[in-house]
Amino acid sequence: MPATSAASLALAARLRDLDDDRVARVIRDRAISPTSLRDVFDLAEALLDPSAIASALSALTRRSLAALSAAAQADEGATLAELGARLGRDAEQVAIDLSAATDALLIDLVDARVVVWPAVRAELAEWPARGLPTADELTAPAARLSPVALDAATRQKLDRTGAEHAFTTTVAVTEVVLALAETPGRLLARGGLSLPDAKRLAAAAGVDVDAVPALVDLASQAGLVVEVDGSASSTEAGDVWRRLDPASRWAQLATAWIDSLPDDLTTALTESIDSVWGSAFEVIVSWLYPAGSDAVRERLRDRGEQAERLGVSVDGRATSIGHALLTAGAEAARAALAPLVPAEVRQVYLQHDLTIVSPGPLAGELDERLRRTAEVESTALAGRYRITADSVTRAIAMGESAESLTTFLSTISLTGLPQPLVYLIDETARRYGVIRVGALEHDEAAELGARTGVRSADPVLLESMLVDAAAAALGLRRVGPHRAVSRHEPAVVLWTLIDARYPAATDEGTTTPERPGRSRAQPAPPAVDDSVAAAVARIRTGSTVGIDGDGAWVARQWQLALRGKLTVRATVTLADGSERSFVLEPTGIAAGRVRGRDTASDIERTLPVSSITALEPLE
Repeated sequence: MPATSAASLALAARLRDLDDDRVARVIRDRAISPTSLRDVFDLAEALLDPSAIASALSALTRRSLAALSAAAQADEGATLAELGARLGRDAEQVAIDLSAATDALLIDLVDARVVVWPAVRAELAEWPARGLPTADELTAPAARLSPVALDAATRQKLDRTGAEHAFTTTVAVTEVVLALAETPGRLLARGGLSLPDAKRLAAAAGVDVDAVPALVDLASQAGLVVEVDGSASSTEAGDVWRRLDPASRWAQLATAWIDSLPDDLTTALTESIDSVWGSAFEVIVSWLYPAGSDAVRERLRDRGEQAERLGVSVDGRATSIGHALLTAGAEAARAALAPLVPAEVRQVYLQHDLTIVSPGPLAGELDERLRRTAEVESTALAGRYRITADSVTRAIAMGESAESLTTFLSTISLTGLPQPLVYLIDETARRYGVIRVGALEHDEAAELGARTGVRSADPVLLESMLVDAAAAALGLRRVGPHRAVSRHEPAVVLWTLIDARYPAATDEGTTTPERPGRSRAQPAPPAVDDSVAAAVARIRTGSTVGIDGDGAWVARQWQLALRGKLTVRATVTLADGSERSFVLEPTGIAAGRVRGRDTASDIERTLPVSSITALEPLE
């Protein structure tokens, strides 16, 4: 950490006045290690460390850096109006440009003047020697990309390809959201999904495993997926979203994508809308973030790749839907996309081999119900489903009946109901409930050491469950000729047996419980890191031994001024109630008193800490 300075003491005073949430956000956003923080003075010195400042500057856009550099040229600071005159912008625009630097505590506001901390000025002063832009170069306009005219045939081909990418990605994200609704994905401590879950999502979406992170990221940006308790889960918003038509689903993904871009990047892309972005995208990002870290540039490169996935661009050229998105908004882009993607259908072909073929993307609410009734085999342009005894059992467990299923399928079928399908539904419905699952009463549960009872009039079927590897995790234990028990909850037992292809149902008169793991998560703010929360608590309670309250604050300031050999102005309350200020060079502190050489009279003064009402460090 840097030596104690007047700036670090002034920044500590600023930190002291911030609320706990703001202090925690500063620690996280500036990537300050919380373990070594004892008080606000430690945090102030950490924030002014050259490496921490360099990291903070790497996250700022060129316009923010230009405003910051302009302010850094004035040792005593400058007003927003003065900075605006220097930059050719109005004061309100400059305030917006400086907002990121303000949030990062790279600047201070003193008497309506923007003051850049000396350590930040020193870091900026070293930039030219490192090949980074000077203050003047930061205000230079970007080189414009040359527009490239496209003939009608090329534009049409570009738009068809973009629409295909948009549709394919939207379908793939839909399958990811559905798969995470069925079973949340486990997240690794280092980030990303576990490999088994990534493979599961890849299979569901029909993509390579390497594409899964980008799809999950798109879903997360749109609030369709959220991280909860170490897992990636579908949200209720995801349920609503997947019932929309494809163009509307795409529009929400595209809106979230463009909202994730820095405003300056959106502006740059819009200004070069008729140019070839391609490798120029990297040039734009490098220009916008002249000190950008690898992490910043990689994140924005990922956004560039997502533009291709969403059909906003194809091979670096903006499509018509991308043009509409950037210049007119998501609704205009949706309208441009809608005629280019297959229209939804509401009827399907039911075949004698128990498969169902949709001649186009099936309407959302119909697809949702059909998924409860059949297994999904393909989610391409023509969806393909297959009805099985297991899928019918699942549908009945979720509230369907033989009558409701045949009515639903008759309504959507273009080919009537094949006889094998009618027979399968009737036979499965007849067998449904041969096995009954229910919670044990309290006394019986205590006596048997179990939570759930399983009964069946068919002893052979019951015996097969006890030896079936698919049901082994339930730990079923026979307690009678027609009865077994398990320590697991009824919902777990029921759905495990259904998944293992047993005709299980809840006890008569009870409601079928939701499949475990299918509860919807609500988007929530990121959980606060415990180590950061602990650091904030330490900062608030940090004090000097033997001194409490404001006295501890003054004593700690004095200790650091003494260590840094700083001159201070001490405001003291005298015995008659009046106040007097002394400019002192600290020489010691002990027993609740401070000592310092008075620079005006060249004598050493000893003052009670309790009498000092303000302490201002001087350079």
